Amino acid sequence: MRKLDPACKFIALLVPTFFLAAKPNALWNLAVFAVCFLLLFFSRVRLRLIVGIYAPVFLMAAAMFMTGYRFPSDSSSLPVNAASLNITSSAVYNGLLMGSRVLAYAAVGVLFALTTDRIHMVKSFRRHFRLPQSFAYGLLAAWGIFPHMAQEYRRARAALRMRGRKALPVSPAVLKPLLIKSVRWSEELAIAMESKGFSGAAKRTEYLPCRIRVPDLLLLLVGCVVLPVLILCL
Repeated sequence: MRKLDPACKFIALLVPTFFLAAKPNALWNLAVFAVCFLLLFFSRVRLRLIVGIYAPVFLMAAAMFMTGYRFPSDSSSLPVNAASLNITSSAVYNGLLMGSRVLAYAAVGVLFALTTDRIHMVKSFRRHFRLPQSFAYGLLAAWGIFPHMAQEYRRARAALRMRGRKALPVSPAVLKPLLIKSVRWSEELAIAMESKGFSGAAKRTEYLPCRIRVPDLLLLLVGCVVLPVLILCL
């Protein structure tokens, strides 16, 4: 999954989600979740990272299952206490449908996020989706600022502790100087791009062009044709 073109991968993962939403089916939701989880495993993503991301997803899925089970769509009256719970096939399936939707949609997004290089993604989107050059290169440059923002955030909290002041992680005393420096960094970045003669209208060559290969076409065929047909027919 890591070597596939990000633009093709984005389309191939996005199209089936529309058909999953149009034709609710708990079995297909669970199947999509299982396939995405296996693809993450074979893509050599760290198990600790997968567990850390999926922990809140499973919690949300469990909450949605209990919501669908507790309040099925065909119930004539809302339950008022635990003793009034009735295990019926419609209630269980309704909860399973709602919980599996969370798992399926989250699995698709996590698969794309953890198997896609952000720089390769921007380059692929700019080439295949015709994104403006100023937007693409500005986004790449802004991503380079994120490590400095994290370092500046730690410095601000350490400076407050040295003064004997307690500050919450989202305290204005920490976020205000970070916001000011972020604005300054963005201004300096814009000036640097202009001083180097950057122009979004100029044509540019690519050192490593993003080309669509046979595996990318096969992925598009599976994601945009095979899976939608199976979801609609089965």
